Amino acid sequence: MIVLKGKGFILRPIKLNDSKLYWEVMQDKETAKGFMGVPSSFEEAKKEVKDFIKKTKKGVSQVFTILVDGKYAGNVKLDYQNWDKNSSEGRVHLWLHPDYRGKGLATKALKKIINYGFKIKKMKIIYAQCKKSNKAVCKVNEKVGFRKVENRIVNGVKKVWWEINIC
Repeated sequence: MIVLKGKGFILRPIKLNDSKLYWEVMQDKETAKGFMGVPSSFEEAKKEVKDFIKKTKKGVSQVFTILVDGKYAGNVKLDYQNWDKNSSEGRVHLWLHPDYRGKGLATKALKKIINYGFKIKKMKIIYAQCKKSNKAVCKVNEKVGFRKVENRIVNGVKKVWWEINIC
């Protein structure tokens, strides 16, 4: 089991018993605004967590639960681009429990997972995307060193594509 330790937090693989807290975070209005869609029921959330675990076992993705003082603070996810484990490209996603926002945790957790992607997974480039209206995530992406690649419209939603490379 891979566990990544940062200053004031731990990233450990997501577990099925994280489903309830994952569900709660996904139901938060601010969290939901950042996603194209969120689970509409606890059963759907549990199914998503099972899918995260399945993709981790296949080696195409890794979803970590962020723990602060042993408590659930959110999740960070690193996927191989197009779920192809032979790819040298990855993509990150992050969501935090409302109690842990605005404290620098998103920046620290994202830096940790990006470092893991480059050093352990040997990725050469990592992408991120977010809604253009999600100013907090845009700010975090800039802080960790992502550069804006382009703006796109996906299903009528303005999004920003970001990248960071190993150079």
